[in-house]
Amino acid sequence: VLAVYVATLAPTVTFWDAGELIASARILGIPHPPGTPVYVMLAHVWGLLLPVGDYAWRLNLLSAVCGAIAAGCWFLVAHGLFRRTDPDGAPSLALAAGWAAALLAAFNFTTWQNAVEAEVYAVALLTIALAAWTAVRWCAVRATPRGNRLLLVLLFLGAISIGNHLLALLVGPALVALLAVESFTRPLDDPAARAAERGRLAVVAATWLLLIAVGLGSTTLTLATGLLALGAGVVAITRRQGAFAAIALCLVVLGISPYLFLLLRAGQAPFINEADPRTLDALLAVIRRAQYPIRTPLDDPTVFHGPGNPGRTLAILGYQLANYAQYFDWQWARTLADGAITAWPRLLVTLGAVWLGLRGLGRQWRTDRSGWAFTLAFFGVTGLGLVLYMNFKPGPSIGWDRWSELADHEVRERDYFFVASFVGWAVLMAIGLADVIAQARRRWPAQRWTTALLGLAVIPLVLNIGDASRRHGPDATLARDFARALLESVPPGGILFTWGDNDTFPLWHAQAVDGIRPDVTIVCLALAETPWYQRQLRDHVPSPPDRDAMAPVWRDVAVPTWSGPMHRLDDAGIEAFQPQLTDQDYELPLGNGAALQIPRGTPLYAKDMLLLAVVRENAGHRPIAWAASTIQKLYGAPVVQQGLAYVLPIDDQALQDVDRSGVLGLGTSPIDVGVTTRLMDETWQFGRLWEEDLSGLEPNVAAMARTVSLPYTRLGVALLERGDTLGAIRRLEAASHLAPDQPGLDDFIRSLRSP
Repeated sequence: VLAVYVATLAPTVTFWDAGELIASARILGIPHPPGTPVYVMLAHVWGLLLPVGDYAWRLNLLSAVCGAIAAGCWFLVAHGLFRRTDPDGAPSLALAAGWAAALLAAFNFTTWQNAVEAEVYAVALLTIALAAWTAVRWCAVRATPRGNRLLLVLLFLGAISIGNHLLALLVGPALVALLAVESFTRPLDDPAARAAERGRLAVVAATWLLLIAVGLGSTTLTLATGLLALGAGVVAITRRQGAFAAIALCLVVLGISPYLFLLLRAGQAPFINEADPRTLDALLAVIRRAQYPIRTPLDDPTVFHGPGNPGRTLAILGYQLANYAQYFDWQWARTLADGAITAWPRLLVTLGAVWLGLRGLGRQWRTDRSGWAFTLAFFGVTGLGLVLYMNFKPGPSIGWDRWSELADHEVRERDYFFVASFVGWAVLMAIGLADVIAQARRRWPAQRWTTALLGLAVIPLVLNIGDASRRHGPDATLARDFARALLESVPPGGILFTWGDNDTFPLWHAQAVDGIRPDVTIVCLALAETPWYQRQLRDHVPSPPDRDAMAPVWRDVAVPTWSGPMHRLDDAGIEAFQPQLTDQDYELPLGNGAALQIPRGTPLYAKDMLLLAVVRENAGHRPIAWAASTIQKLYGAPVVQQGLAYVLPIDDQALQDVDRSGVLGLGTSPIDVGVTTRLMDETWQFGRLWEEDLSGLEPNVAAMARTVSLPYTRLGVALLERGDTLGAIRRLEAASHLAPDQPGLDDFIRSLRSP
């Protein structure tokens, strides 16, 4: 398993949270709530102890190692569960179940993707696998002192998992189901031992509920489950298990103690310090995820929470279940894509997976009710239960017939939230496959069925590798390359407005890990809605530019000497701000006769006010740039396109070779031909993008490639206006390759080639 993971490992940083997590691990920063202190500290130590390769690759390898160890645990879990269904059966059948579980759990699509990039999910799945193995092992040694220790290990695993991801806590109901059913269907012979065991189990069950409440950050639930845990402790004391309850309490406190790291580290103001949890109230807000919009299981997820929310309907639930079914369908043969020819073969594979899982569940029902309760609760809670609780919007690939607005859909596919359910079903499939082997042996004893049928477990490995691999695709290094190209598009000492995860987190990685352009101050507008971010930005002191480390195009450009604050909003003004609608036209003078235009009726949110405050304070002193994702917030600023950035220069002397012609409806801002050409030819490195066809990219990655194509299109048209037809064709062909869906561009290029 590890060899396959390493062979498909992402070579560097990837999109979404990976850039933030890698950078946070490197500098001991604080990523977005709930802060994941366990992951940050674990990854930091791992990065120090394994000084080989690119830092991002090392942390990707951490996920692979965790995933491989988890696969080994699933081998033990399935082996143990199958042995319980037939204690006197052939050992080879239990081994077959174990091997099948390891392969199916490791190489289902979502688990595989999570295991080859730096993310919290591989660590979470390892925690779940260890907890499941511990519980299954407890069933075998429950009457010995070792059984008591295993229960304590379970509680510690649950407690420490809070500091990584709450996904691991969802295995709790399945663990409690296994322990309880085992205790009551196979009671110990001695009444005193039986009573003591159930006292310990009461402590485990109540404490796990308390951990879930703490993880959710709910004061009410924490108080209620705390009282329940206290009651369980009293029950344990009456059954002479007070020492067990006391040790359990100590282990739980030890397990959640990594959150103190956030409290201590935030006060040192690291480069990444999301939510700034330097006080107890701020720390509790991080645990509660207070900065995120509220969405309850009863809400219509496409409408903001509040009195006007119409509520969740059966139609919405139907789409959510269909979305989950879609994700489940991806797991076993992902490369058989949704097409007229390939959809049916993949459906057959999925139906086979469903049949094997149901067969495994049926075998457990007949022979091992404890194991049946565990696997059913495991899949039910982490699958359908999570669908009900999370209440996601429709995914990007579903529901457009009903919800036509982009804002009504999730920004990305959420299959990774349900990854534990896919692993749980993989264990059931493994038990079902071993049951098929057992039946085949009974009917045709002369044949060798184990190897032949076990080959079915390899199907996900063969039919997922093309889509699960993060090493071989054209986008394998796109996050790193895009971040470097965008940062190098900003003049020395500049300010860069970005929008969200994919044009911010890779840039943080580039600055904090690779040391690229730390002189650029990044202003993420998605975070600008939060008071803590506005305060941090105001107090931020930019790093001095390092000419030798810059792109060659900037090495002779004057460096700004402005040392004023990023903005002058005070704490009271930040806290008191409320969104407003402008009641008249406003202008924000920029000097040299230019001004930002804010028309009457413009809604101004906190991010808008922050942007205007930053521009007002720094215009004429520092270059100010907008990423392509933020150009809707230009407010008429007289920007010039330089590479991937739209720059408001300090003065016109900072420009090199500006072409002010309009460009085919793509925008009317002029392009600095000299800077953009040199960036493309001397600095940008998008090697992987040029090597393969880009027509099948995942939608969010395709959008980033399309963003990269924009300056090529703009430069091509500018060169055409200057009479350089060959140069124009070269740039336009590059744009067409990067964004093959641009309407009419290929026809336009062909017309240029015509005599």
